[in-house]
Amino acid sequence: MDIHTQYRVNAPECEVVSLDKIRPELHRAIDEVLDKYKTIPYIVEKLHTYICQQLPNQLEIALKTQEQRITRIEELNAEQKVFIDDFITTHQYFYVPATELFFHYDGKHYRIYREDDILHHILTQITKDKQLMVWKQRTKVNIMKRIKENNLLKTVPESYTIQNVISTLYPTVFATKTEAKYFLTILGDNIFKKNTHLIHFINHNAKPFIRELNNMCQGFLGTNLNQTFKHKYHEHNYQYSRILTINNIIYNEVIWSPMVNTWALDILCVACHYSMRFNCSDSFLLNTNDESICNSVFYLNKHDASCIVDIFISDYLQKMQRPVDDTLNLNTTCQITWKNMQYLWKHFLESKNLPAIIFQQTLKTIFIQKLGEYYKPDTDIFMGVFSKHMPAIHRFISFWEETITIQEEDIENDFEIDELSILFKIWCETHNEPVLAFNHEQLLHLIAYFYPTIDIEQDKYIYKIQCSLWDKQSDIQMIMDSLHENEDKISIYDAYRFYCANCAGAKKSLIVSKSYFEKYVYARCNGYIS
Repeated sequence: MDIHTQYRVNAPECEVVSLDKIRPELHRAIDEVLDKYKTIPYIVEKLHTYICQQLPNQLEIALKTQEQRITRIEELNAEQKVFIDDFITTHQYFYVPATELFFHYDGKHYRIYREDDILHHILTQITKDKQLMVWKQRTKVNIMKRIKENNLLKTVPESYTIQNVISTLYPTVFATKTEAKYFLTILGDNIFKKNTHLIHFINHNAKPFIRELNNMCQGFLGTNLNQTFKHKYHEHNYQYSRILTINNIIYNEVIWSPMVNTWALDILCVACHYSMRFNCSDSFLLNTNDESICNSVFYLNKHDASCIVDIFISDYLQKMQRPVDDTLNLNTTCQITWKNMQYLWKHFLESKNLPAIIFQQTLKTIFIQKLGEYYKPDTDIFMGVFSKHMPAIHRFISFWEETITIQEEDIENDFEIDELSILFKIWCETHNEPVLAFNHEQLLHLIAYFYPTIDIEQDKYIYKIQCSLWDKQSDIQMIMDSLHENEDKISIYDAYRFYCANCAGAKKSLIVSKSYFEKYVYARCNGYIS
């Protein structure tokens, strides 16, 4: 290209003047100068020398200077482009406009980063490069502009980061990797506000976990991630309902809190990546070919209320061949009260990881429609209907009614759920009943349902009750008295060791916890302890 075209291409900030346009003006200016000084030979000679000799040389020098300037600008532009591209590729900085925060990714973990530290890094690299020192500030501005265009929500994490996040969630929080990935995709969908019409039912114990993740998300990304998570049913459309199973350990904040505090940003970035990669959570799940998880997640989507009650009746109830007569005296195993039926229904929902998906009055109406010939409204009992789960429930209720008394004034006395499990086992053996073993959660649910006024704390301690099978305080007192006869004051640690060593007979399995022991001893036997 000629120099004029080259100049127009490389110097767009300058206005290119057309020679044809200014030619008359140039001629007029020269003519005016010639007319002005035509009577002064000295000036005329100077004009001749300047126009014919000096001006062409100066213009040639100016042209060469401009060519060098354009060449230098081209070199700097090329150098700058290479430098910026290399910097952006090598150092993965990201930005979130909503919070005006910067982040850095080292290929393993994401970290929040101060803008001043990024600027210092950029200027240090420019100084090391040396080629762009004259464009130091311009290069810095261009890099920061590129970084601000690099949105964290569109990041693509490395495999290490993804696997680390999955291993953080599985098997601690979720039982399978598929469920962990499904959860991450839901988080990403909520961050991007996709499919907000969906409802993801999750165990109420997970509420603090989701809340803490959401707090992190608001702080880092300026958006919510919990829009679709629900813990209770409120006439939600079954078609848009999904069931997300989460491990019971989620209730223990000590387990998940360090994980969230350490890896929250990684979790959020992987969640955004999964949402973009798989389009949405439903698409991810339908493409996994994991039929068991799909059936669990889409359970409400595939069944209406009537169908679910039919499944419950098929799985939990047995009916006599024909309805029984009111005059027939049936034992309690062949009849189910409405209260007990509600407990069985609750047990069924928990086995399916379902919330209370049908309101109580609606549920009763459906049951009466399906078991109307067995239902006796005057007694609110389903006669001639029984369940394999009821004998165990009846035995536990009998155990409770026979051995447990409420001690409102004795606020110091308490039992742990696991201790009651041992006592129930002893009671069964004493009454020659089949020994039934309820797990911690089942026993907790039984007590909470049938005895709702009982004080239960931390899903573990039951306060203000006394059990006739085990007087915990008397046991401690008797052993502490024998200790006091033989020794002077000892430490609480040695006292507890002495207590454990001297529990004999059937009560060998009934040893109070160290915390209960200390509480009782400090209150009642303080004189024995140094």
